[in-house]
Amino acid sequence: MRITLSKSNQSNRDNVAAQTVENPAAESSESDIGPPCILAWVGESSDPLALHAKAVCEQNADAVATYSSVASLLASPPRLPLSHVLLAQSDRSHFIDAGQIRDLKSVAPNAKVLRWLGPLVAPSVGLPGQEGWVESIGWRDSLQTLPLWLGGMDGSADLAEPTQGLIVVSQSWATADALFETIEAIAGELNQPAPVMTWRRDGLTRADRFTSAHVVWDDSVWRCSDAKPCKLASAVEGRRYRHIWMTGMASPSQIDDAYRSGVGTVWNKPTRRESIEALWR
Repeated sequence: MRITLSKSNQSNRDNVAAQTVENPAAESSESDIGPPCILAWVGESSDPLALHAKAVCEQNADAVATYSSVASLLASPPRLPLSHVLLAQSDRSHFIDAGQIRDLKSVAPNAKVLRWLGPLVAPSVGLPGQEGWVESIGWRDSLQTLPLWLGGMDGSADLAEPTQGLIVVSQSWATADALFETIEAIAGELNQPAPVMTWRRDGLTRADRFTSAHVVWDDSVWRCSDAKPCKLASAVEGRRYRHIWMTGMASPSQIDDAYRSGVGTVWNKPTRRESIEALWR
């Protein structure tokens, strides 16, 4: 077992502690931080995709304890109470059954439990029974889902600033319409205004008068293998557009190519709620 302290979160807590010494009234602000986020990472941690997901966790948790298996966690649980447990499964050999989930909850009764699945694990493989049901996310959703699950801020700085609108570029109106309805519903639940939303079939035009917007490129219009990169056309240069590629079953190399082409983040299809919520963070 290894515990890694988050430098950013640790420095924040050290600053609060220093302020409390100088000003006892600052003690109330420390309590506003809430309980520490202590994560147990269980399973694969050497695979490049797992390492990337783990790095996201370390950026958003106060401490990360690393275990090779559920059995090692049960044999030597951390002294600090766990708030989160992530079960990393990079291939089918890391099977987790319902009995292990029950034993896990006996040593971490208040912890949120999540399965992280690598590209070699289908979402339907190794799901515990309904009694021990655990939510799962795919490796493509790490950047958007994990910070929200851990209670931190979204890991994508490009999506952190408010924007005027959202443009969906897709050959299918049904795809755009479904996304519009979902965004409107989530905005209502969060008591936030929905952005002005526009559908374009082929790409951006001068008619898109937003000075800042999220642009969702559906893979029916753009793929990372296309010669034309996913960047601003000359007609709309100078505007602050943040590009999102919405696709299904993209490989790690394809996602890297998309980032190099100007994409800020990648949404898997079907798009998870956490990814859409990041638009407001």
